[in-house]
Amino acid sequence: MGKTLISVLLLLRNTTLSQSLPTEQLARCESLVVLQGQAAENPSRDFSLDLRGPDDARLVYLVVRHTFDPADPQYAEMEKMWQQLQPTEAFYEGTGTFVGATRNAALERSGEPGLVRYLASLTGVPVHSLEPRREAEVEFLLRKFTAEQLVLFFVTRSVAQERDRRSLTGGSLEALLTQYLAQAHTTKQLADVLPNIAAFRASFARWFPGVDPTRTPVQWFDPIRTSAETGGRFFNEVNRESSAFRDVHMYRLLAQAWKPGSRIFAEVGRDHIPAQAAALRCAINP
Repeated sequence: MGKTLISVLLLLRNTTLSQSLPTEQLARCESLVVLQGQAAENPSRDFSLDLRGPDDARLVYLVVRHTFDPADPQYAEMEKMWQQLQPTEAFYEGTGTFVGATRNAALERSGEPGLVRYLASLTGVPVHSLEPRREAEVEFLLRKFTAEQLVLFFVTRSVAQERDRRSLTGGSLEALLTQYLAQAHTTKQLADVLPNIAAFRASFARWFPGVDPTRTPVQWFDPIRTSAETGGRFFNEVNRESSAFRDVHMYRLLAQAWKPGSRIFAEVGRDHIPAQAAALRCAINP
């Protein structure tokens, strides 16, 4: 196991998440969470899980594409699986809380997490984010990166993702910069860092001369690649560390939710499940 995962495990054991004293099995299986880059070396890696246990317990963990198109066929498949499973608890990637009045309203605003929240709302199924608290994630990342680097990362990654998923251009992108900078400042460790758009743009220009932050290539945020390969300076490395922290957290949430008779539905982006698969199998089917 790499140094990143060892550091993640040590930190998470000292966070609020682990105050309920994990079982010996839960703690032992944590060590099987791997970096996404390590998981990608296995061509037969799993991109979904369907694990079963006592009293018809079941975990259905689905990989999804991030899209806001209600006509995307993955959503019909998600709904079909939801109806088959009849979950007792559900989890989604992301930090949103919006619950749409209709299926399409949920998808057009929030994508696949919105669909999970909408489906859960129809029958009162408890639903939770798979994400750690941003303060805990930032605490971990500050061990290797500066607060300035993290603000640049969080803001530009969010803009690039929203830009590409919604095909946005022009003034709407500038508005996103302002929106996501304000959002970054809600994290206490980043509250006073690059306090306005002028300061943000000046910092970005120092690190990435000649590049507009609204045109940041999405490859700069690929946790499986390096910044030396993409030109992202440090963005790929931040995302690798962030993904490692999040994968351990996601594993712990799902493993702690598992009990006889539970039916758990969860969805997440492409590279998370391969990183968590062995650990979840260990915890659920020892």
